[in-house]
Amino acid sequence: MECHYTIREGELVLNNSRKNKMIAYSMLFIRFFELLMLIFTFGSTMYLTYVIFRKCITKATLAACIPLGSIFATFGSAIISVLSLYCNKQISLFQENLSALHEQIPEMSSWKRWPFLKRYDREIINLRKHNYYTLKNPQITFKSESLSLSIALPTCTADFYDLPIFMGIVKMICFYKYFSQTVLRLNNTKPPKDLFIFHCTLMIYRNIIRYKTGTFFMWIGSEFVLASIIFSFFYPSISGLIL
Repeated sequence: MECHYTIREGELVLNNSRKNKMIAYSMLFIRFFELLMLIFTFGSTMYLTYVIFRKCITKATLAACIPLGSIFATFGSAIISVLSLYCNKQISLFQENLSALHEQIPEMSSWKRWPFLKRYDREIINLRKHNYYTLKNPQITFKSESLSLSIALPTCTADFYDLPIFMGIVKMICFYKYFSQTVLRLNNTKPPKDLFIFHCTLMIYRNIIRYKTGTFFMWIGSEFVLASIIFSFFYPSISGLIL
């Protein structure tokens, strides 16, 4: 029976082309941008906490600030606890779906990225020379009658943050109509295994999206906890400085 997908194994490729060098350097700017985003979210959380403290506290004393700070800390801790369970569930489902995919595709090896490897990195050879490397994950290429779609397969949590997860899931959703029509038309008398493999890959991407969303709000919750500690003990000083 003809398969409507092909597999390409993952590998670490030596690539000293100018384009790859520029990509490797651009990753530094992306990491710097991510740092700025974290600073921005923390600043927004601090400002929101300050506004609420200003509205609720008429007399800036330690006895008045600590109870309100405790409410914020409890709120942030509750967010972290609930979302931690949610994220752990998504990781478990991700691993189960990945394991099921390996079992259903015998030709797929158990290649797994070493988590410490960066997507684009360089290695110093001597004072003026570097080797530039590109990490390529395994890829599944799904084929319809007229179109094809190549999707990188994540293998560990490090892939969650340097693979185009959101764009991948959008492409899969848009491609599903063409792929399902081809598989069901040609295999209308047998279970559509190729379609199940597509769904399994899609679920892997969905697990990652849900995990990343959960970890983002966990970070917001931790910011509220930190902000509550700061304003519980230093609100009088901060308020006097601002006003």
